[in-house]
Amino acid sequence: MRVTNSTITLRSQLRVQQTLQAIDRVREDISSGVRVRKMSDSPLDGGQLVRIGSSMRAIGQFRRNADGGISRAQAEETVLDQLGSALTRASELGVAQANATANAATRLAAKREVDQLINLSANLGNTRYGDEYLFGGTRATEAPLQTPAPATGRFSRLIDSSGNPVNPSGAITIEVGDGRFVTPNHNATQIFLDSDALDALRALSDALGANDAAAIRAATDRVTSANSNVQALVATQGARINEMQNARTGLDTLEFDLTVYRSDLRDTEVDKAMVELVGKQTLYQAAMSATSRILGLTLTNYL
Repeated sequence: MRVTNSTITLRSQLRVQQTLQAIDRVREDISSGVRVRKMSDSPLDGGQLVRIGSSMRAIGQFRRNADGGISRAQAEETVLDQLGSALTRASELGVAQANATANAATRLAAKREVDQLINLSANLGNTRYGDEYLFGGTRATEAPLQTPAPATGRFSRLIDSSGNPVNPSGAITIEVGDGRFVTPNHNATQIFLDSDALDALRALSDALGANDAAAIRAATDRVTSANSNVQALVATQGARINEMQNARTGLDTLEFDLTVYRSDLRDTEVDKAMVELVGKQTLYQAAMSATSRILGLTLTNYL
């Protein structure tokens, strides 16, 4: 193969340029602190970085879901505490008015207070959370309970598409991890109807209005039982909050691990890069020296 001066010149320029590009790449690694800036820098590491980025975005969404779920659960806890206080007060009134010293007048006054407690409880059922009703279930844009609470009939104000009365049902579900779903709060049926809270209060009001001591005692027992049901819901909410807080802690740990792994893949090891830079600079200087010697040769050097 015939090697001419022009061939040597072109090859020498190419090698020098490649070495210079390598030096510039290492310099950019050091100055930016990032080793993999585009997929072509390292296809294998780049693919891993894309997957890590996707996972970290998902973690961010899961964390927002968990934070929102904890907030909803805590809002329900506040309502349950208030409902429990209302039921406790109603029980105290029932006990006081069931004894022999009570009369029609004192019982009528107690009835008025119990009626206020019923309306308070119904209003709690229509607690708003942002633009939604906290206990609306799958119909969160509609107030679930009638306010003021009716003296007779149903407490729910909802109807179905055929106009038939229905109770609030369903609940939102949030994802706090890959395939891990949590229901952060109950609906109005579960809290105010299934617990017997509103019906028990109404029974006590009716018994007080009827001046019936035996009925007052029975209704008071019913209110006490309803309060126990509400306290069971409080315990359920505590467990849900713990679950979501644990999920959030797990997400924080996972995000930290992924951040460290991403740094290992992407970021520049400055000490190693400095050594590489010095080595490439030495090679560049040697290449320049060799190239200048070769290009300086002409036929007259041999005559």
